[in-house]
Amino acid sequence: MTTINRPEGQKVAIIGGGLTGLTAAIRLAEQGMDVDIFEASAKAGGRTRSFYEKQVDCLCDNGPHLLVGAYHATRKLLNDCDIAHHVTWQSSLQLPLWHQQRGAFDFKPGTWLPIQLALLKAASALPGHGRSSAFAMLKLASTLKSEMSDLCTVKEWMVNLSMPQALIDDLIEPLCLGAMNEQIDTANALSFRRVLRESFSSHDQARLGWFNKPLDQALIEPLCAQAEKLGVRIHTRSLIRSLIRSLNADQYNGQPVEIQGQSFEKVIIALPAYAADRLLGRSSSCETRPICNIHLWFDQNFDFPSPFIGGLGTTGQWFFDVSSQMLDAPNQQGKLRHLCAVISADQSNMDDLTLVQVIRDEIRDITSNHTLNPEHYRIVREKRATVLVRSEYNEEILPSAFIDASERPQPGQLPATIETAVKRGEEAAESCLNHLTH
Repeated sequence: MTTINRPEGQKVAIIGGGLTGLTAAIRLAEQGMDVDIFEASAKAGGRTRSFYEKQVDCLCDNGPHLLVGAYHATRKLLNDCDIAHHVTWQSSLQLPLWHQQRGAFDFKPGTWLPIQLALLKAASALPGHGRSSAFAMLKLASTLKSEMSDLCTVKEWMVNLSMPQALIDDLIEPLCLGAMNEQIDTANALSFRRVLRESFSSHDQARLGWFNKPLDQALIEPLCAQAEKLGVRIHTRSLIRSLIRSLNADQYNGQPVEIQGQSFEKVIIALPAYAADRLLGRSSSCETRPICNIHLWFDQNFDFPSPFIGGLGTTGQWFFDVSSQMLDAPNQQGKLRHLCAVISADQSNMDDLTLVQVIRDEIRDITSNHTLNPEHYRIVREKRATVLVRSEYNEEILPSAFIDASERPQPGQLPATIETAVKRGEEAAESCLNHLTH
């Protein structure tokens, strides 16, 4: 984008100060637009903010986030805001896995081969696999651009490919849960295929990264500072209860919108889809899935195989050594060791104490240390963590003053991730600029 002069009197309101809203605000302000963010909570950040855990005296994220090298919009935003160093990247893809009988092992494509051949070789090298997994990966790669029904599920796709169950259990299911927050039985194959195609198209894209500070410090506070430096006004504790009582109301077409006594030419709605629907006074058809994060703090020293590890056949699907991921946390005197287990599409229905005991026992098995007991725990259940990819999400036409930047992924689109949140913010900013400057 090229910088433009701010149109006299034209103002933009952004409802929602999460990652989408902050991205839209920064991109608009870079072009000289006059922007206000209205955030209902006490601070910005949405689902990517941190909270203070008093008992252990530290900032804690709702849950850990893994980034993929294919997250181009996110990487550009971090670079533009001079915070790219807040992410630690693998030099090349290494997916650590653990199984009760097979122990710890890695899916690790070698960088000396072209990525497609490296993936085949890495699959065949997994314990319990072999040539059949390599051939299955080759067959999978051959269908990444073929015709497919919008309604096809990942499971149906795997059945059509005669995918070996071992490869489904060790790679397809964990990747699908991590990317789509949904089991393969119902997850949309078109969108999952796009995840695979974009994430494994090159060695640079086929690698993982993680934030090396709590999200407040690594992401949200720097983005807020950048936005305010550009002139954006961020209003926290500003709950907007309703915007439109009737979507057919045309009084907003070409007319300013009044929000908290101010007039705005454009309003970007950067909220979760169900919250956007409530704000707009319409019924919501969005289907969501929960994510459960089990935070455990230990006062014992122990070895953990890697900064994160995927559990196969375990209740916890991913285990994160949060302390080792944080640049300033490891080996500090008096600091407790912080691990977090993540359960995507959680349907366990366990009570808190039972769940903590199950996760503790799995960590004991992974570390081969059967004396571990947490000093403290915190369970964060996000009941509507992500909106699922579905074909029935129909885009309703809004009055021209409004831009809906909420997540409603259609088949073939990427599922809800940090990357798609950033992209929605950029697309909303682009749409707003196109309307106000032409």
